[in-house]
Amino acid sequence: MEPKIAGMMYILITIALVNEMSTVQARDNNKRRNKEKSGGFQKNICDITDRDSKVHCYCENAREPRNATKAECWVFNGGIPPDDYIWQSFASQPTLQTLSFNVRVDGAMAYVPTKALQYLQRLRAINIKYGNIAEVTTFAFANLTNLKEATLSQNQIEILQQYAFAHLPNMTMINLEENMIVEIGTDAFFDVPKLQKLIFTKNNISNIKDGAFQHTFNLLELDLNKNNIQNLNRHTFDGLANLRKLDLRRNHIYNLTEFTFAELWNLQELLLGKNDLKYISERAFDGLSQLRKLSLDDNKLAALPSGLFEGVRGLSSLDLRSNELHALTFDNIKPILDNLKPPNSNLLVEENNFACDCRLKWMHSLRNETKSQGTKESLESVTCKIDPPIVSSAYNKMSDTDNKLEFNKEILHAGITIETIDKNNITDKKTTAEDLSKEHANDILATTKKGSKRVVLKIPPETLPCPVEKRTTTESIPYMIDPVIPIQNEMKTFRFHEMNSGHYLNIKFICYCLHFFSVFK
Repeated sequence: MEPKIAGMMYILITIALVNEMSTVQARDNNKRRNKEKSGGFQKNICDITDRDSKVHCYCENAREPRNATKAECWVFNGGIPPDDYIWQSFASQPTLQTLSFNVRVDGAMAYVPTKALQYLQRLRAINIKYGNIAEVTTFAFANLTNLKEATLSQNQIEILQQYAFAHLPNMTMINLEENMIVEIGTDAFFDVPKLQKLIFTKNNISNIKDGAFQHTFNLLELDLNKNNIQNLNRHTFDGLANLRKLDLRRNHIYNLTEFTFAELWNLQELLLGKNDLKYISERAFDGLSQLRKLSLDDNKLAALPSGLFEGVRGLSSLDLRSNELHALTFDNIKPILDNLKPPNSNLLVEENNFACDCRLKWMHSLRNETKSQGTKESLESVTCKIDPPIVSSAYNKMSDTDNKLEFNKEILHAGITIETIDKNNITDKKTTAEDLSKEHANDILATTKKGSKRVVLKIPPETLPCPVEKRTTTESIPYMIDPVIPIQNEMKTFRFHEMNSGHYLNIKFICYCLHFFSVFK
């Protein structure tokens, strides 16, 4: 019996050992399969203690595997290949929702770590800073369906490849500021239906391909501030029908052609300050029926088309500071005049080259009617130039006071007489024409030789002269009975001939002849 019992015990032990070995092998197989499925990680990315590791991450909320929701990683060592095993270690924390990379060594990260992102399907925000990522490659973000925000600032990015940002159905914001991007091509942004904000501040963008934004039809804000953009056309912003704010400040745009922004039906804020604008088509802003704020400050505009604001009748904030405008007429402002009167409106027009004439009269009325403090302060600081008058040395030879006044009315620019100059610039005391001595008149003319600036609202509107229309005809000038007062060089010429010939000629006849021949020369 004993040998039989021993045999049975042996058999049972053998079966037990076989079963245990099978269980262990099955467990190992499961571990291997799980390891292969999860990326074959060997380390918890939130608990790396090896000082030689190329990446160190600090996790919030939890450090245990599969529990962390936020991680901030520091990249210290350069030369990490895109398929380095360290990226597989991110599979240890598949619940991460926020991930940041701060590159501490130049050249330490030259790509978007797609191999790490593929394990983070719950990720909502990623931030990579100070890398040297020359290109954002195709499908760099591994089609992360929950990703909402991507910030890639200061990474030396030059190129956005086709489908660089693609199949990201919940993406709402992409920040690419302070890089070296030269061109925005077509299909760099593809299948990003919820994208609302796109930032390109401080890049080198000089070219925007037509249709570059055709897949970002829900974009609300586009920031292209501080780039090298020179030209825009009516197809540059195709697809942006829902855009609310467009920032084009600090570029090199020198003209705006008609219908440049025609596709931006819902645009409310357009910023064009600090460009090189010299010309704006009368229909440049056509289609912007919802526009409320427009900045054109710090440009080189000398004049505005009279109907420029006809298509933007809802405009209530307009910045025209620091241009070269010599006039801003009532016709310019009329389409939006009523919008500039409520408290929350704004009109900024100081620091221009306005001429002191009747085209500025409307500023007095608006100053009294508007309830906007900003508009009042701006209008109160607007200055205009009194152009230097055309003065002849013959003025001092005129003994008749009435003749002098007549001379002033005919010769001085824009109808500004000596009497007016004295009233507005020299003293508040009323001075009659009879009180003006020759020395006093010379002093007044000297003060205006280079032109002087006046505060517009301190000039009574009824005294603002209207500009004289310039003669454009090429027909011969009709015979003039009254002579034209000669300019200084003509008087010198007359005196020279008088001294050499010894004959006295009638000054009025000589002056007329000189003027007549100069016209037909």
